Amino acid sequence: MRLIATDYDGTLNHGGIDEEKLDAIRRWRAAGHKFGIISGRGPDFLAHLQEELGEEFDFLASCNGGIATDRDSNDLFRHRCDNVDVKTFVEDIFAWGAHTLYVNFDDQCILLGTEDCREPYDCIPPTELPPVESFYKMATFFAPPEEAEGMAAKIREKYGDRVNPLQNWWCVDIAPFGVDKATGIRELCAHYGVAETDVIAVGDNLNDMAMIEAFTSYAMAHGNEELKAKATHTIDNVTDMILRELGDA
Repeated sequence: MRLIATDYDGTLNHGGIDEEKLDAIRRWRAAGHKFGIISGRGPDFLAHLQEELGEEFDFLASCNGGIATDRDSNDLFRHRCDNVDVKTFVEDIFAWGAHTLYVNFDDQCILLGTEDCREPYDCIPPTELPPVESFYKMATFFAPPEEAEGMAAKIREKYGDRVNPLQNWWCVDIAPFGVDKATGIRELCAHYGVAETDVIAVGDNLNDMAMIEAFTSYAMAHGNEELKAKATHTIDNVTDMILRELGDA
């Protein structure tokens, strides 16, 4: 048994999810292998995948590998960040220039924002953050990627022993310390009984780096140059990758 873990945004959905791609996934799973998505998105993204992919996936590892559920919404594992004072942490992130901040905690996701918040959703002022003792993931967004890189560096400098900031283009995903897409895949391997040498990881940006370096990997041709330099292979789309691994290309 082998396992494909692919990023979603800019990777699996690059060019859309057409029938050719669905057929390749279907053939991969029919051969007895596992296929799933590992994403910076939150666990609520599972409903979208259930609608888009139907039964043609096995798992969603959300929050950059911090939470995993199977296709039928059963929890496989969850990792929570409970070693920072959330209120102080949030105050620091906004003091360092953030205008928006998503916070995934318990079974909720709230959006905090300043008056300059450009998100098309209602924002709660940071001062109205409800009592939160721990979180699964936070995410903040910037216009130029350079600002995201700067935010990640500031978080790493002060909180790097307690959280793991992961830059993803203009976004900074904040995971619990020690959690990334590689650790998530290793837990999936243990759950499914898959050897790590039988893993194929696919991604396009820096938050995919840990899994790209850890396993046989494919980076998207349009993706981050640093990531592509670390990947085993480079591809234009996930369909071609699956067919190659099935021996059809």
